[in-house]
Amino acid sequence: MGGADRVLALANGLVTVMLCYSTGFDLGSCVGFIAMGVCMHFFLRWMSSRDPWWRVVMLVYNRYPDVHEPSPSIKASARFRRPYGFDQDLPC
Repeated sequence: MGGADRVLALANGLVTVMLCYSTGFDLGSCVGFIAMGVCMHFFLRWMSSRDPWWRVVMLVYNRYPDVHEPSPSIKASARFRRPYGFDQDLPC
């Protein structure tokens, strides 16, 4: 959808239309909201061209909670660990 991820482009369009609707389609407000929606679309397009899988990676990343373990142990459950490469198990 214009170079951006389809789900995010549709969500951006929906939010833009709802913001215009909430102001009663006032000309000044609608122009501002549409300009903001276009800028957001260009940002989404840039992110999608830079890394096409960034949204999917963030969905996986957000499933795992941050767990602070001052001293890692073998007894730590794998259920609460982030996948390798997500700021855990990496040397500083």
